[in-house]
Amino acid sequence: MTQVKSKKKTSSAPVRETKLTAVQKIGLLEEKLINHEKNFIILAQENDKLKNLITSLAKRLNATIRAGEEGGITNKSVNDMIVRDNIKELEGRITFLQEQGVLKLNNEALTGEKTFVVGRELDEEGNELNPRVQFAVGSLDKKIQNKIIGHKVGDLLRLAEGDPDLEILEIYEIVDPKIEKNFEEIATETPKAIEENPKKA
Repeated sequence: MTQVKSKKKTSSAPVRETKLTAVQKIGLLEEKLINHEKNFIILAQENDKLKNLITSLAKRLNATIRAGEEGGITNKSVNDMIVRDNIKELEGRITFLQEQGVLKLNNEALTGEKTFVVGRELDEEGNELNPRVQFAVGSLDKKIQNKIIGHKVGDLLRLAEGDPDLEILEIYEIVDPKIEKNFEEIATETPKAIEENPKKA
């Protein structure tokens, strides 16, 4: 007598998905946001690199054309042209900041946290490596700041081992912008001024 094997019934009920708690959902959202932010920063950095590269290529192309017009294209003539253009651009920024009242030339001052320095880089023999560098002292790393603060025009500084010397050429004071009071502030101060000085009213 043959025995009939009974087949096991498979459950057709759907498998329940485990529900996330509110805290877990927030955690996942935060993780996604952090990843998006990281990706955004990476893209922004790559975009900046690309912009700088395009700007650099445009400057070199422009300098090459002008060097050709002035008599001959050599590596030196093109590089010299680029350096001159960069100096003009940096000088233009200083002029603009002076016109806006942000910088005030004071070559008698010592460098401080609220000064802006213009200088040049020299090698150990005193040969010029970079004719112009400029920066706000307060924007630098604290260790570098400490090496710059307290110096005057004409001083030579070695900011890091193996770096060229920095000669200070100009010192500018960074001026705090004057905040003009708006009409509402003047209006609220007027009654108080009258109370303090009734004879002037």
